[in-house]
Amino acid sequence: MLSVRTRQLLDQAVAVLPSSEEEIVTKGIAAETSERIVTLRQSTRRLQDKYDSVQQLESRLKQAGVTPDDHMLYTELLEWRAANQELSQLVKLLESL
Repeated sequence: MLSVRTRQLLDQAVAVLPSSEEEIVTKGIAAETSERIVTLRQSTRRLQDKYDSVQQLESRLKQAGVTPDDHMLYTELLEWRAANQELSQLVKLLESL
């Protein structure tokens, strides 16, 4: 359910733009999805520049282990895996639009 304010904006947009409600909403989803993909790709690029690959980071983590005072490697591995998972889902969403 859309908020009253969002419904008003959508109605105004439909009145002004040569687009249907569905087209406006779909384009909004596509824009938000694309923006998130860019953000996640920047994040994964930073990790790739630092560790080369997820496998390299996993190997480094296995060798170094997780010390009680430094969880950086483990945290970055979790971040990278989560980003890859989300990217996969977002790409599928974008492809389905």
